[in-house]
Amino acid sequence: MTSHSHRPATLIATLGSEPQVVTAGLDLLLKQRVNVHSVEIVHTSAIPDSPIHEAVLKLTQACQDYSAPLCEAFHFHPLLVDGIPVADVESASASQAVFRLLYTCVWNAKQRGDIVHLLIAGGRKTMSIYGMVVGQMLFDESDRLWHLFSAGDFLTSKRMHPQPGDQVELSEIPVIRWSEISPIIGVLRSSEDAMSALETIRSFQIERRNKEVERFIQKHLTPAERRVVACLLEEGEGDEEIAQRLHLSPRTVEQHLRSVYAKAQDFWGIERVTRSGLIILLSPHQWAKIRENPHDKS
Repeated sequence: MTSHSHRPATLIATLGSEPQVVTAGLDLLLKQRVNVHSVEIVHTSAIPDSPIHEAVLKLTQACQDYSAPLCEAFHFHPLLVDGIPVADVESASASQAVFRLLYTCVWNAKQRGDIVHLLIAGGRKTMSIYGMVVGQMLFDESDRLWHLFSAGDFLTSKRMHPQPGDQVELSEIPVIRWSEISPIIGVLRSSEDAMSALETIRSFQIERRNKEVERFIQKHLTPAERRVVACLLEEGEGDEEIAQRLHLSPRTVEQHLRSVYAKAQDFWGIERVTRSGLIILLSPHQWAKIRENPHDKS
């Protein structure tokens, strides 16, 4: 259940051929006393006589069912690729356009200080997927991601507004917000473009991952263990090859690796680390730098 709030809220909804999904979602939010003052509708191209065109027309008429100023606050956002309307999401460029458009709608609402309610029950599945991604990127603890379930007479009647007894309800979709696990959210709020924001996240994650691996290597592994693991990652060698290279016995190499597995399990909180798992965990690290460590001479 959404908590009551006097803060302004924006409903952002993906639209397919069933416009009643948007109005039903809005009605249910208003019933929860959500202070919706803007409705942003994302849709593919409304080609004349197409289902999307009919849906847009019905919503344009239905917005008059609400009192001012909400009746004047319905905004339609057609999907464009290079300025050209897109009738369906059937290409990588169209998918990227969906991502950018949803990101921009949410970003603009957050810039206004609005609570965001993102309803992804309508439209193509691709829209829903990117809606979830945008929620992860930009939501804070006040924002909500919704699906809408309907059945019975409301579903078959296709009426625009639920009536008492209708089987229609909002279901909140859990969102694992990146702001909960990373300070990157501060950077995202200053980035209006979805793709540049995503690139910022990727760069940040790589940098953070490399620092984490370096901390594990430098703080938790002995010089001898570092040399063994460096051979493992650089050449993918087996215990005997590593032993020959480092002038150790295979048993000593095995002991070093077992020690590293145990330390990695503790460091990352993993139940079991194997040889292949260790390679995956440590692969981002630049081993040439580690081998130059002056402390490795002992």
